[in-house]
Amino acid sequence: MSAIEPSPARHLTSEADAIETARQVAAQIAELAADPRNNGQLPHRQAELLSSSGLTAIAVPAQFGGLGASVQTVVETVRLVSTADGGVGQLLQIHNVMLRGIFTGYPDEVRDRLIADVLAGKRFGNALAEVGGKNKFALKTRVERRADGQWVLNGSKFYSTGSYLAEWISLTAASEDGGVGVLLHRDTPGLTLIDDWQAFGQQNSVSGTVNFDNIVLDERYLTRRAGPMKRTGLTFPQILHAAIDTGIAAGALQAAVEYLREHARAWVESGVERASDEPHVIRQIGEYAVALRGAESVLREAARVFDEHERDPENKALQDELILSVATARAHSDAASLKISSDLFSLLGASASLSKWNLDRFWRNARVHTTHDPIRWRLHNVGNYYLNGADPGEYTAVLNAKESQGATRR
Repeated sequence: MSAIEPSPARHLTSEADAIETARQVAAQIAELAADPRNNGQLPHRQAELLSSSGLTAIAVPAQFGGLGASVQTVVETVRLVSTADGGVGQLLQIHNVMLRGIFTGYPDEVRDRLIADVLAGKRFGNALAEVGGKNKFALKTRVERRADGQWVLNGSKFYSTGSYLAEWISLTAASEDGGVGVLLHRDTPGLTLIDDWQAFGQQNSVSGTVNFDNIVLDERYLTRRAGPMKRTGLTFPQILHAAIDTGIAAGALQAAVEYLREHARAWVESGVERASDEPHVIRQIGEYAVALRGAESVLREAARVFDEHERDPENKALQDELILSVATARAHSDAASLKISSDLFSLLGASASLSKWNLDRFWRNARVHTTHDPIRWRLHNVGNYYLNGADPGEYTAVLNAKESQGATRR
């Protein structure tokens, strides 16, 4: 199955333009997300909006013809799109994560082709995780060299966010020499993309199965990591995950406010005519807003620290601050998205649970998305740093240890 040919992509000329475009795109996606008839439908239109708007190209560095947007701007665009639909925000999140990997490790002609595709509106998906196995690092998908010298890929991946609608699929596989990165075009013979993501939330992340059946690889599209993963190697996907959850929280609060103003009835004991004048409702909305503002504030601070770290990547103190800041953003966004999206029904009343309002989409998305990376371990790392002076690190240390033990050599 080939991807939908995207409309010509806009070239966004400034970071302010990118943020305003994200607001406009989010408004269009919000209309689609609010309609329960679109639940469970593939997000072709939403993905096309991301591409044709130019949002999927803003992180391409200026020397390669892109905007070269800051991390702060990339984070904000993901947050804004996620206020409308967390699943679509995750399509943008994983595209940006995979995009960062194409600027090193590939021959110039491969890099230039990939950049040209991104500037034209093509998107990346991922195929990193597998089901089964002892842990997420126990890869069964494997690359082997045949007797004729060709590399062949076999295996299967799940949680392949965005791949079903993407032009390029980025994956990891085991080999005799350790972990291998592979890029595949969606039309590669032997590649099968399956629409089997049936979770109750984040449906528009299309995070289903990708199968690889005796795929003969172009060696130019293979990479091997030179040395261990950086200490801060997971902070970029992590901060964008925080942006998704913060966006979901904002969307849920806005939906609650609109329902209270337009549809909710005041409780009979309140003595007021409108639900929006009930003192208990006002106070609770205030609590939601404070939780949201806190999440947005620490997210912005983490993004600011990230850009500072980009300018001085070997600074150990900045690395520590980035890891701690992103963990803090994850914790606040996790709490705000779950609290607001779930608790809002206690204010809106029983009628708000009717399917026609589709208000449960925020909780469904928040509940599913916040399971991706257990927040308990982010809190553990922060607490262990403050209490015992332990290196805050990320689980890149675990990945590097597994790699050194041969976890990706089979």
